Amino acid sequence: MGICLKGSRPVGTIVETTATAGVFICDDTDKQLYIEDPSSIAAPFDHNDPFRLVKSALLVSGIIQGSFLLSTGLKITTWANVPRGSGLGTSSILAAAVVKGLLQIMEEDDSNENVARLVLVLEQIMGTGGGWQDQIGGLYPGIKFSASFPAVPLRLQVIPLMASPQLMLELEQRLLVVFTGQVRLANRVLQKVVLRYLQHDNLLISSIKRLAELAKIGREALMNGDVDELGEIMLEAWRLHQELDPYCSNEFVDRLFELADPFCSGYKLVGAGGGGFALLLAKNADFARELRHLLEKSSEFSVKVYDWNIFSEH
Repeated sequence: MGICLKGSRPVGTIVETTATAGVFICDDTDKQLYIEDPSSIAAPFDHNDPFRLVKSALLVSGIIQGSFLLSTGLKITTWANVPRGSGLGTSSILAAAVVKGLLQIMEEDDSNENVARLVLVLEQIMGTGGGWQDQIGGLYPGIKFSASFPAVPLRLQVIPLMASPQLMLELEQRLLVVFTGQVRLANRVLQKVVLRYLQHDNLLISSIKRLAELAKIGREALMNGDVDELGEIMLEAWRLHQELDPYCSNEFVDRLFELADPFCSGYKLVGAGGGGFALLLAKNADFARELRHLLEKSSEFSVKVYDWNIFSEH
């Protein structure tokens, strides 16, 4: 589900041509980098390099290898209004935004399918691993059901769910989007899960299969407007995530969910877990308001509840 936080998109980029040769990169933390010779950009990049995402985007887009930069320069500005390690997939979505902007400025194939595949390559170059679901979540608006099929290149299927205005309003009233104040990077979790998968860990494989089934059940629940069933799915998905990675929860998160439980139909952390954002689906709009007030006034939990809405192109 694509969402806006506090009325705006959580990440963004501006890619523009300049009369000055080379590539100028800047972000919302006032970090800046000027690359006089873009052809000098080469992987691997230092993990502490704050510009490795944009450098990787320049590589996978093909703009460095072509003739485009022989006659013009580039200025690339990026920003993110959520913390790193939030679990919202913002790194992948920002990568998709930069790649899409570069392809548009070159007048190349900037379809969402092509951008999603290029971000897969970009994340391997960056060394962060990752899949395709995060960039799909940001590239396509609204609520959707997504699946992939074995092929080279990877074949993706994205089916928009035509949610009624009543369902969207109910979700926005009942679902609390809460930043826990703790961060955890997904690539470390991913490495452990992939290793167990390659070792044919039966518990892990059965959990993955069940998560895929839950996605289909969740699609049906949303199509039927059954938000309560969505809460039950969230609870089972959270249990399965803990089977995939026992460290995806911690004492703080357990206490947070214990507090929320009487008010909620379901809850879980997003992304790899261990921190980042939590989704708390209240039993009704009144419980949502009561729980939000409780969290915002609590001295035990220094969490932040975000205003949010479903992102739509219209």
